[in-house]
Amino acid sequence: MAQEVIYLVCGTCGSLSEPVKMESEFFDIAGFENDVMEWSDYENDVPPLDAPHWVRSDRPPVQGQVRTVKVCHPFHMKAGEPFWMLYTPISSSLNGWDSHPEEIEHSSFVQCSIECVLERNDLKAWLRVKVLEVWMIKDFNNRFLARNGSSGYLDDFEMFGNPYIYHYRKWLFISAGAQGDLGVWGLVKQMDSQYHMLVYGDWGFHKNNAFGGNILLPKHQMEEWIRQAMQNNRYEKVE
Repeated sequence: MAQEVIYLVCGTCGSLSEPVKMESEFFDIAGFENDVMEWSDYENDVPPLDAPHWVRSDRPPVQGQVRTVKVCHPFHMKAGEPFWMLYTPISSSLNGWDSHPEEIEHSSFVQCSIECVLERNDLKAWLRVKVLEVWMIKDFNNRFLARNGSSGYLDDFEMFGNPYIYHYRKWLFISAGAQGDLGVWGLVKQMDSQYHMLVYGDWGFHKNNAFGGNILLPKHQMEEWIRQAMQNNRYEKVE
């Protein structure tokens, strides 16, 4: 029997979501960014898909759980097939790590598979998913071998130019984009005067992707970016 495919429509242009490649030659994990899937504490009874207000869960996913989630475009996945999703706790999922940096070390990549569809329309769906793996981002520098980041990894940041850098303790959140239409971001962990990019994201009208790994970035380039960001009032440091 064919596996059910969950695909959704872009609310702006009406195009259908397309399959996302769940592997990358440049990273160890490839998946969806957290905006694509929201976590709830509902079970089989869920609010209407168009309900403007519903209770998001502040309970992190745990391996072996079956959870109810709400997905939107550009989500596209077959039932039963494993996929990765960036998970951030509720405050940073709504407002970003640069508003709630204390949640960085509680963020993770979660591997799930769809058990069933509870409700669905063209734009959104309520799903029951099985949590297969939960890998904490803070551990990626130990989980994955370091890759050489001197070629290719920072090209899109250079293309957009003038990155914004938010510095919290040993973490740097870097973002760059084009007038809110598309962009890239990275989460970098500073250790022993080295810069390890553990998460990379790229987004646009029809994509919202997140990648996990351990990319050792060129120290001179990172320090030059920090210097430029300070000069351009695009650097913020908090403790």
